[in-house]
Amino acid sequence: MYMLSTLRGRMFVQFVVLCYYKYLSNEVRNMKDTLGYPNGDPEHDSAANIKPEKKLKAWLDNSPIYLVLQWFDTIEDIKVSSKLSAKRWSTETTTQDKLFLDKLGVKLPY
Repeated sequence: MYMLSTLRGRMFVQFVVLCYYKYLSNEVRNMKDTLGYPNGDPEHDSAANIKPEKKLKAWLDNSPIYLVLQWFDTIEDIKVSSKLSAKRWSTETTTQDKLFLDKLGVKLPY
């Protein structure tokens, strides 16, 4: 009896995960359809906004969804003290990450 309830619990969790995975995959697919294209808003249609969107779209096109999720598995804050090191290191949340999360509707606390 115990094994049967464990199996049912595991199957339920797998079902919930599959639902979330499918939902996120669909949201990312819809996001990719709009990235890098002018939408009629002069503020959005500037080259300063279109170029990062195209870069994000290229990354999403070349990365499967599980690797995108792995990229956001944990947030680490790295403090870089010198300008030379700052060119080599980037903090965990890059401009591209912020754009991705903003397009998904995730609000960052900073």
